[in-house]
Amino acid sequence: MTTSEWERFHNLLLMAKESPFEGERRNALEAAERMAQRQGWTLEEAARSGGKTMQNPEAPPPPRSTFEEAEAESMARERAFAEMSRFMRGREDQARSDKVRRDEALKAAYDRGLDAAERRRAEAAGSRDRLVRRNSRRRNPLVHARVLLNETRLPLKEIASICGLDVWTVAGLKLKMREDAAS
Repeated sequence: MTTSEWERFHNLLLMAKESPFEGERRNALEAAERMAQRQGWTLEEAARSGGKTMQNPEAPPPPRSTFEEAEAESMARERAFAEMSRFMRGREDQARSDKVRRDEALKAAYDRGLDAAERRRAEAAGSRDRLVRRNSRRRNPLVHARVLLNETRLPLKEIASICGLDVWTVAGLKLKMREDAAS
């Protein structure tokens, strides 16, 4: 038993002797018996020994200086950093080798003709996406700008962005609409 355990054992015996409460005395005595049994003794043997034979014969190490503590902490950090570095390097190597194996397996599968039809379809779909699609239902931008000028009070810049025209074309349309209205 260490010194702190012996003190706890002694305090449990005192509580079992002096506590005014029956339940507290019983619990303290049972806890002291469990501690003595862990050492292979009966409660009476442990109480008679006074804890001298139960205590750890080793003396605690002398306290280290601040410099020694700092040096030990530095060494521990270096060991932890080295372990972390080895772990990360191992993970990176494993990921690299996994990627190489995957690429080799994929190349072998393509060489065997696996998934050739799907790849052709994907390539064809990719080339179709590059083409600009024209919506035949879309209104002519000039007609659309003219309708927006007539029916809304939106600024010219906004009408130009909605219709995909430049501001000058929209301004020219507005001026032409004024001339048509005047005549």
